[in-house]
Amino acid sequence: MRVLYIGHYDVGSTSRMRGEYLKELLPGGTFTVINIDPPLNATPKIMRSIGWRYKKGPLIRNINNYIRQQLSNNYSYDLVWIDKGVFVDPEIVFSLKNNSGRLVHFTPDPAFTYHRSRLFYEALPQYDYCVTTKSFEIESYKAFGVKTIFCTQGFDPRVHKPHHTPREKQGVVFIGHKEEEREYIVSKLVEKNIKITIAGNHWEKFSARRKHKSNLIYKGKGIFGDDYAKELSAALLGLGLLSRWVPELHTTRTFEIPACGTALVTEHNPEIGSVFSDDEVIYYDDAEEAIEKIEHYVLKRDKLLPITENGFKKVTEGGYSYPEILSKILKQVNG
Repeated sequence: MRVLYIGHYDVGSTSRMRGEYLKELLPGGTFTVINIDPPLNATPKIMRSIGWRYKKGPLIRNINNYIRQQLSNNYSYDLVWIDKGVFVDPEIVFSLKNNSGRLVHFTPDPAFTYHRSRLFYEALPQYDYCVTTKSFEIESYKAFGVKTIFCTQGFDPRVHKPHHTPREKQGVVFIGHKEEEREYIVSKLVEKNIKITIAGNHWEKFSARRKHKSNLIYKGKGIFGDDYAKELSAALLGLGLLSRWVPELHTTRTFEIPACGTALVTEHNPEIGSVFSDDEVIYYDDAEEAIEKIEHYVLKRDKLLPITENGFKKVTEGGYSYPEILSKILKQVNG
């Protein structure tokens, strides 16, 4: 099988992770990668910023010229997988469509409520399948007449795994950008002298104002890869706080936290409720209940342990790893 994969492919990217698993799931053929990171990284920073925001300018030209150069004159593929194709010129997508058995787009990001791209919208009708993790955007995809596959977010079993025993775990962890509700919950935990580790964008001023609080540990703007998994694993409870910037109903943390052997604290909604039962995660309906339950379980390790174990078992045995998710997608695409 001749496969072409177009997307970010530098080490550490989730797009590369998906590509590497697809390569394993599609053995015995050729797997060609066009990594759009080299032309992206070669673009001056200010032009990069404009390109990310407006999907125009030198960044877009550089990426698409690079893709054209990488494509041979007489190319033909059984499957083309474009990952996060918001930068890809519709003309390239149209050409790929005419020379491919199946043309698939995948993104874990919101493509209509955020990360909007005229290039992507113009190319959308050319795709045979579009895969999204955002259930609230399915109708938007269908409006373009494209077959849409919904899948949940997941976890990478090579990365997201336990690194600490239950006895070694302490406190609470949240890794993600600051939003109003998130700041409220974290600030209340700090006030209650509960150990809380945070990392992500926009927490700088928050942590600086509380630098005298020894129970608040700020780890910078981001933690990635194995370091990310180890931070999740080191905590008793992990906050799976959803964003209010988009109407998401679950996130990567929903699966990564329990996969790292840590109890997930999350709001209850129908989408998460279809995955976890009440004895597999710690549900809450509002911020005050979240704080109350965290305070309770930090002191009641004996009651927390079975929840942690049940959550770990659910994600690791329930088909929520990325290779299992991608395998199901390929069956639908090739079926």
